[in-house]
Amino acid sequence: MTDPYYADMKQHKRDYDWLECVASAHYCIPKKCACGGPITVETDERGRHYYTCKVYEDDGLHIRHGCFFAIEEELNEFKKQYCEEVSRRCKLQYELAVMSTEIKELKKLIMESR
Repeated sequence: MTDPYYADMKQHKRDYDWLECVASAHYCIPKKCACGGPITVETDERGRHYYTCKVYEDDGLHIRHGCFFAIEEELNEFKKQYCEEVSRRCKLQYELAVMSTEIKELKKLIMESR
């Protein structure tokens, strides 16, 4: 017979792991709830919009994320990606310019050696 304390600890561990998934899912615009349910946009009595799991219960295991904050996080993520892309592009342009000058110098050396 198994120890009931051990079974409780395993259940608490599963619940904790689930809560960790839900907490990380509260970033940007959610595509799907951690429970696998679809996400809908709902409005509360004050007129605020939320991305909410279709089977939302206030037990901490489902997603209910404010639309304004989700869109703001998504925009910040796009800005970060854009900045990385711009810096990568500048670096490539610099490397291309350096390669171009090296090619010109090599051509000049080849023409002189003939």
